[in-house]
Amino acid sequence: MRIAQLAPTYERVPPAAYGGTELIVHLLTEELVRRGHDVTLFASGDSETTAALRSVTPMPVRYGDVTDGLRHAEYLQLANAQACFLAAAAGEFDIVHNHAGVEGLVLAAASRTPVLTTNHNPFVPQTQPIWEAYPWAHHAVSAASAATFPSRGALPPIHHGIDVESFSFGRAPEGYLLFLGRFMPDKGAMRAIEAARQADRRLVLAGKVDTADVEHFTRDIEPAIDGNRVTYVGEADADTKRRLLAGADALLFPIEWDEPFGLVMIEALASGTPVIGFRRASVPEIVDDGLTGFVVDDVAAMASAIDRVAEIDRRICRREAERRFTVERMADDYVSHYTMVRDGALAAS
Repeated sequence: MRIAQLAPTYERVPPAAYGGTELIVHLLTEELVRRGHDVTLFASGDSETTAALRSVTPMPVRYGDVTDGLRHAEYLQLANAQACFLAAAAGEFDIVHNHAGVEGLVLAAASRTPVLTTNHNPFVPQTQPIWEAYPWAHHAVSAASAATFPSRGALPPIHHGIDVESFSFGRAPEGYLLFLGRFMPDKGAMRAIEAARQADRRLVLAGKVDTADVEHFTRDIEPAIDGNRVTYVGEADADTKRRLLAGADALLFPIEWDEPFGLVMIEALASGTPVIGFRRASVPEIVDDGLTGFVVDDVAAMASAIDRVAEIDRRICRREAERRFTVERMADDYVSHYTMVRDGALAAS
Protein backbone atom coordinates (compact mmCIF):
# COMPACT_ATOMS: atom_id res chain seq x y z
CA MET A 1 0.00 0.00 0.00
CA ARG A 2 1.24 3.53 -0.78
CA ILE A 3 0.86 5.46 2.46
CA ALA A 4 1.54 9.10 3.34
CA GLN A 5 2.23 9.79 7.00
CA LEU A 6 1.48 13.45 7.76
CA ALA A 7 3.28 14.30 11.01
CA PRO A 8 3.20 17.49 13.07
CA THR A 9 6.19 19.78 12.59
CA TYR A 10 6.43 20.80 16.27
CA GLU A 11 9.06 18.11 17.00
CA ARG A 12 11.22 15.95 14.77
CA VAL A 13 10.30 12.32 14.05
CA PRO A 14 11.30 10.57 16.26
CA PRO A 15 11.51 13.21 19.00
CA ALA A 16 14.84 13.79 20.66
CA ALA A 17 13.09 13.75 24.03
CA TYR A 18 9.48 14.85 24.60
CA GLY A 19 6.98 14.28 21.79
CA GLY A 20 4.42 11.50 22.12
CA THR A 21 2.68 12.00 18.77
CA GLU A 22 5.98 12.15 16.90
CA LEU A 23 7.14 8.95 18.60
CA ILE A 24 3.99 7.10 17.56
CA VAL A 25 4.37 8.37 13.98
CA HIS A 26 7.94 7.10 13.96
CA LEU A 27 7.14 3.65 15.35
CA LEU A 28 4.22 3.17 12.99
CA THR A 29 6.13 4.43 9.95
CA GLU A 30 9.11 2.15 10.56
CA GLU A 31 6.90 -0.89 11.14
CA LEU A 32 4.95 -0.21 7.94
CA VAL A 33 8.20 0.07 5.97
CA ARG A 34 9.43 -3.16 7.55
CA ARG A 35 6.26 -4.87 6.32
CA GLY A 36 6.92 -3.75 2.76
CA HIS A 37 4.56 -0.80 2.40
CA ASP A 38 5.64 2.22 0.32
CA VAL A 39 5.62 4.98 2.95
CA THR A 40 6.31 8.70 2.58
CA LEU A 41 6.77 10.74 5.77
CA PHE A 42 5.96 14.45 5.75
CA ALA A 43 7.85 15.86 8.74
CA SER A 44 10.66 18.23 9.72
CA GLY A 45 13.88 17.88 7.75
CA ASP A 46 15.93 16.60 10.68
CA SER A 47 13.64 13.59 11.07
CA GLU A 48 15.17 10.11 10.85
CA THR A 49 13.30 7.44 8.93
CA THR A 50 13.63 4.54 6.52
CA ALA A 51 10.60 5.91 4.64
CA ALA A 52 10.86 8.60 1.97
CA LEU A 53 11.12 11.93 3.80
CA ARG A 54 9.65 15.20 2.53
CA SER A 55 9.99 18.44 4.46
CA VAL A 56 8.94 22.06 4.34
CA THR A 57 11.15 23.07 7.28
CA PRO A 58 14.66 21.91 8.15
CA MET A 59 13.97 22.01 11.89
CA PRO A 60 10.85 21.58 14.05
CA VAL A 61 9.17 24.72 15.38
CA ARG A 62 6.90 24.46 18.43
CA TYR A 63 6.01 28.13 18.85
CA GLY A 64 7.36 31.10 16.90
CA ASP A 65 6.13 34.64 16.32
CA VAL A 66 2.46 35.43 15.76
CA THR A 67 1.47 36.83 12.36
CA ASP A 68 -2.14 37.52 11.39
CA GLY A 69 -3.34 35.55 14.37
CA LEU A 70 -1.30 32.40 13.59
CA ARG A 71 1.99 31.34 15.10
CA HIS A 72 4.85 30.53 12.74
CA ALA A 73 4.56 26.89 13.85
CA GLU A 74 0.95 26.78 12.65
CA TYR A 75 1.94 28.18 9.25
CA LEU A 76 4.50 25.40 8.96
CA GLN A 77 1.87 22.83 9.91
CA LEU A 78 -0.36 24.09 7.12
CA ALA A 79 2.53 24.15 4.64
CA ASN A 80 3.45 20.59 5.56
CA ALA A 81 -0.16 19.46 5.09
CA GLN A 82 -0.37 21.31 1.77
CA ALA A 83 2.75 19.55 0.48
CA CYS A 84 1.24 16.21 1.47
CA PHE A 85 -2.12 16.79 -0.18
CA LEU A 86 -0.58 18.21 -3.36
CA ALA A 87 1.33 14.95 -3.69
CA ALA A 88 -1.88 13.04 -2.95
CA ALA A 89 -3.70 15.01 -5.67
CA ALA A 90 -1.03 13.84 -8.12
CA GLY A 91 -2.03 10.26 -7.36
CA GLU A 92 1.04 9.31 -5.35
CA PHE A 93 -0.77 7.58 -2.47
CA ASP A 94 -3.52 5.10 -1.76
CA ILE A 95 -4.21 6.71 1.60
CA VAL A 96 -3.09 9.68 3.68
CA HIS A 97 -2.72 9.23 7.43
CA ASN A 98 -3.17 12.61 9.10
CA HIS A 99 -1.51 12.99 12.51
CA ALA A 100 -1.35 16.80 12.21
CA GLY A 101 -4.66 17.71 13.75
CA VAL A 102 -6.81 20.59 12.56
CA GLU A 103 -4.30 21.83 9.99
CA GLY A 104 -4.47 18.42 8.31
CA LEU A 105 -8.25 18.30 8.58
CA VAL A 106 -8.70 21.63 6.81
CA LEU A 107 -6.83 20.48 3.71
CA ALA A 108 -8.01 16.86 3.88
CA ALA A 109 -11.59 17.94 3.38
CA ALA A 110 -10.93 18.52 -0.34
CA SER A 111 -8.72 15.48 -0.88
CA ARG A 112 -9.57 12.96 -3.58
CA THR A 113 -7.29 10.45 -1.87
CA PRO A 114 -8.89 8.73 1.14
CA VAL A 115 -7.70 10.11 4.48
CA LEU A 116 -7.59 8.66 7.97
CA THR A 117 -7.14 11.15 10.81
CA THR A 118 -5.82 10.08 14.19
CA ASN A 119 -7.06 12.36 16.95
CA HIS A 120 -4.00 12.55 19.17
CA ASN A 121 -5.33 15.63 20.96
CA PRO A 122 -8.64 16.34 22.72
CA PHE A 123 -11.70 17.52 20.86
CA VAL A 124 -11.97 21.33 20.78
CA PRO A 125 -15.60 22.49 20.46
CA GLN A 126 -14.53 25.56 18.45
CA THR A 127 -13.46 23.22 15.64
CA GLN A 128 -16.99 21.86 15.14
CA PRO A 129 -17.45 23.68 11.78
CA ILE A 130 -14.31 22.00 10.47
CA TRP A 131 -15.63 18.59 11.49
CA GLU A 132 -18.96 19.28 9.81
CA ALA A 133 -17.10 19.82 6.52
CA TYR A 134 -14.70 16.90 6.98
CA PRO A 135 -15.80 13.83 4.96
CA TRP A 136 -13.15 11.25 5.86
CA ALA A 137 -12.70 8.64 8.58
CA HIS A 138 -11.16 9.44 11.93
CA HIS A 139 -10.49 7.68 15.20
CA ALA A 140 -9.30 8.45 18.70
CA VAL A 141 -6.53 6.83 20.73
CA SER A 142 -8.77 5.71 23.59
CA ALA A 143 -12.45 5.03 24.13
CA ALA A 144 -12.61 7.90 26.60
CA SER A 145 -11.31 10.33 23.99
CA ALA A 146 -13.48 8.84 21.25
CA ALA A 147 -16.61 9.64 23.24
CA THR A 148 -15.87 13.37 22.89
CA PHE A 149 -15.53 13.46 19.08
CA PRO A 150 -18.26 13.63 16.43
CA SER A 151 -19.59 10.17 15.56
CA ARG A 152 -19.74 10.88 11.82
CA GLY A 153 -16.91 8.99 10.16
CA ALA A 154 -15.61 7.55 13.44
CA LEU A 155 -13.77 4.23 13.45
CA PRO A 156 -12.97 2.27 16.63
CA PRO A 157 -10.17 3.75 18.77
CA ILE A 158 -6.64 2.39 18.46
CA HIS A 159 -4.49 2.28 21.58
CA HIS A 160 -0.88 3.27 21.12
CA GLY A 161 1.83 0.67 20.85
CA ILE A 162 5.55 0.87 21.59
CA ASP A 163 8.73 -1.12 21.08
CA VAL A 164 8.33 -3.04 24.33
CA GLU A 165 11.63 -4.90 23.87
CA SER A 166 13.53 -1.61 23.91
CA PHE A 167 12.53 -1.11 27.56
CA SER A 168 14.62 -2.91 30.18
CA PHE A 169 12.62 -4.92 32.69
CA GLY A 170 13.17 -3.42 36.13
CA ARG A 171 13.56 -6.50 38.30
CA ALA A 172 15.08 -4.62 41.22
CA PRO A 173 13.52 -1.16 41.66
CA GLU A 174 15.65 1.42 43.42
CA GLY A 175 13.22 2.77 46.00
CA TYR A 176 11.91 5.94 44.36
CA LEU A 177 8.64 7.06 42.82
CA LEU A 178 8.64 8.74 39.42
CA PHE A 179 6.75 11.57 37.78
CA LEU A 180 7.61 11.80 34.08
CA GLY A 181 5.90 14.33 31.84
CA ARG A 182 5.52 17.96 30.89
CA PHE A 183 5.41 20.39 33.80
CA MET A 184 2.10 21.97 32.98
CA PRO A 185 -0.60 22.27 35.68
CA ASP A 186 -2.88 19.68 34.08
CA LYS A 187 -0.22 16.97 34.28
CA GLY A 188 -0.43 17.04 38.06
CA ALA A 189 3.19 17.16 39.21
CA MET A 190 2.07 19.06 42.33
CA ARG A 191 -0.29 16.20 43.20
CA ALA A 192 2.53 13.69 42.74
CA ILE A 193 4.67 15.68 45.17
CA GLU A 194 1.82 15.79 47.71
CA ALA A 195 1.16 12.05 47.42
CA ALA A 196 4.84 11.14 47.79
CA ARG A 197 5.10 13.42 50.80
CA GLN A 198 2.07 11.84 52.46
CA ALA A 199 3.50 8.38 51.82
CA ASP A 200 6.93 9.53 53.07
CA ARG A 201 8.59 8.32 49.89
CA ARG A 202 11.31 9.71 47.64
CA LEU A 203 10.13 11.21 44.34
CA VAL A 204 12.07 11.83 41.14
CA LEU A 205 10.69 14.44 38.74
CA ALA A 206 11.64 14.32 35.06
CA GLY A 207 10.25 16.21 32.13
CA LYS A 208 10.04 19.22 29.92
CA VAL A 209 9.31 22.78 31.01
CA ASP A 210 7.83 24.64 28.06
CA THR A 211 8.08 28.42 27.90
CA ALA A 212 4.38 28.69 28.69
CA ASP A 213 4.85 26.67 31.88
CA VAL A 214 7.94 28.33 33.37
CA GLU A 215 5.90 30.40 35.80
CA HIS A 216 4.03 27.32 37.06
CA PHE A 217 7.27 25.37 37.46
CA THR A 218 9.03 28.21 39.26
CA ARG A 219 6.13 29.01 41.55
CA ASP A 220 4.65 25.60 42.30
CA ILE A 221 7.27 22.92 41.65
CA GLU A 222 10.73 24.33 42.35
CA PRO A 223 10.08 25.16 46.04
CA ALA A 224 9.44 21.46 46.70
CA ILE A 225 12.70 20.31 45.08
CA ASP A 226 15.22 19.70 47.87
CA GLY A 227 17.62 17.31 46.15
CA ASN A 228 16.77 14.61 48.67
CA ARG A 229 13.11 13.68 49.06
CA VAL A 230 12.20 15.43 45.80
CA THR A 231 14.75 15.63 42.99
CA TYR A 232 14.49 17.03 39.47
CA VAL A 233 16.63 15.54 36.70
CA GLY A 234 15.44 17.69 33.78
CA GLU A 235 13.99 16.54 30.48
CA ALA A 236 14.70 12.85 29.92
CA ASP A 237 16.00 11.57 26.60
CA ALA A 238 15.17 8.03 25.47
CA ASP A 239 17.95 6.33 27.43
CA THR A 240 17.38 8.33 30.62
CA LYS A 241 13.63 7.71 30.41
CA ARG A 242 14.15 3.96 30.19
CA ARG A 243 16.58 3.95 33.10
CA LEU A 244 14.26 5.99 35.30
CA LEU A 245 11.22 3.87 34.50
CA ALA A 246 13.01 0.58 35.14
CA GLY A 247 14.32 1.80 38.49
CA ALA A 248 11.07 3.26 39.84
CA ASP A 249 8.86 1.52 42.39
CA ALA A 250 5.87 3.12 40.64
CA LEU A 251 4.97 5.78 38.12
CA LEU A 252 2.62 8.46 39.46
CA PHE A 253 0.11 9.73 36.90
CA PRO A 254 -2.15 12.24 38.70
CA ILE A 255 -3.59 13.95 35.62
CA GLU A 256 -6.00 16.82 36.08
CA TRP A 257 -7.25 16.92 32.49
CA ASP A 258 -8.81 14.45 30.07
CA GLU A 259 -5.61 13.22 28.48
CA PRO A 260 -6.44 11.24 25.32
CA PHE A 261 -3.98 8.42 26.08
CA GLY A 262 -0.90 8.87 28.26
CA LEU A 263 2.00 7.14 26.51
CA VAL A 264 4.19 7.13 29.62
CA MET A 265 1.80 4.68 31.29
CA ILE A 266 2.50 1.91 28.79
CA GLU A 267 6.21 2.75 28.80
CA ALA A 268 6.13 2.17 32.56
CA LEU A 269 4.32 -1.15 32.16
CA ALA A 270 6.89 -2.23 29.55
CA SER A 271 9.53 -1.59 32.22
CA GLY A 272 7.63 -3.72 34.73
CA THR A 273 6.73 -0.61 36.71
CA PRO A 274 3.21 -0.28 38.17
CA VAL A 275 1.19 2.84 37.42
CA ILE A 276 -0.82 4.75 40.01
CA GLY A 277 -3.15 7.14 38.20
CA PHE A 278 -6.18 9.28 38.80
CA ARG A 279 -9.50 7.86 37.68
CA ARG A 280 -10.18 9.99 34.63
CA ALA A 281 -9.90 9.89 30.84
CA SER A 282 -7.95 6.86 29.56
CA VAL A 283 -6.40 5.77 32.87
CA PRO A 284 -8.97 3.03 33.65
CA GLU A 285 -8.53 1.69 30.10
CA ILE A 286 -4.76 1.39 30.42
CA VAL A 287 -4.27 0.42 34.07
CA ASP A 288 -5.86 -2.79 35.30
CA ASP A 289 -6.65 -1.80 38.89
CA GLY A 290 -4.96 -4.14 41.34
CA LEU A 291 -3.10 -6.01 38.59
CA THR A 292 -0.81 -3.52 36.81
CA GLY A 293 -1.24 -0.65 39.27
CA PHE A 294 -3.98 1.28 40.99
CA VAL A 295 -6.68 3.65 39.76
CA VAL A 296 -7.43 6.21 42.47
CA ASP A 297 -9.64 9.23 43.02
CA ASP A 298 -7.48 11.73 44.87
CA VAL A 299 -4.10 12.45 46.47
CA ALA A 300 -4.92 10.66 49.72
CA ALA A 301 -5.91 7.52 47.82
CA MET A 302 -2.73 7.80 45.73
CA ALA A 303 -0.65 7.94 48.90
CA SER A 304 -2.44 4.84 50.22
CA ALA A 305 -1.85 3.04 46.92
CA ILE A 306 1.86 3.86 47.12
CA ASP A 307 1.96 1.86 50.36
CA ARG A 308 0.48 -1.12 48.49
CA VAL A 309 2.69 -1.04 45.42
CA ALA A 310 4.62 -4.14 46.53
CA GLU A 311 1.42 -6.12 45.94
CA ILE A 312 1.81 -5.62 42.18
CA ASP A 313 3.80 -8.29 40.32
CA ARG A 314 6.16 -6.43 38.00
CA ARG A 315 6.32 -9.47 35.70
CA ILE A 316 2.59 -9.10 35.06
CA CYS A 317 3.04 -5.43 34.17
CA ARG A 318 5.59 -6.42 31.54
CA ARG A 319 3.44 -9.29 30.32
CA GLU A 320 0.43 -7.02 29.84
CA ALA A 321 2.56 -4.53 27.88
CA GLU A 322 3.69 -7.36 25.62
CA ARG A 323 0.11 -8.53 25.18
CA ARG A 324 -1.69 -5.21 24.70
CA PHE A 325 0.69 -2.42 23.74
CA THR A 326 3.19 -3.55 21.10
CA VAL A 327 3.93 -1.62 17.93
CA GLU A 328 3.07 -4.77 15.96
CA ARG A 329 -0.48 -4.83 17.37
CA MET A 330 -0.83 -1.10 16.71
CA ALA A 331 0.30 -1.53 13.10
CA ASP A 332 -2.15 -4.41 12.60
CA ASP A 333 -4.97 -2.15 13.76
CA TYR A 334 -3.89 0.68 11.47
CA VAL A 335 -3.57 -1.52 8.40
CA SER A 336 -7.10 -2.74 9.08
CA HIS A 337 -8.33 0.87 9.27
CA TYR A 338 -6.40 1.82 6.12
CA THR A 339 -7.99 -1.03 4.20
CA MET A 340 -11.49 -0.05 5.29
CA VAL A 341 -10.98 3.60 4.39
CA ARG A 342 -9.25 2.89 1.07
CA ASP A 343 -11.95 0.47 0.01
CA GLY A 344 -14.76 2.80 1.02
CA ALA A 345 -16.12 0.42 3.64
CA LEU A 346 -16.97 3.40 5.86
CA ALA A 347 -19.17 5.80 3.91
CA ALA A 348 -19.39 9.35 5.22
CA SER A 349 -22.91 10.17 6.32
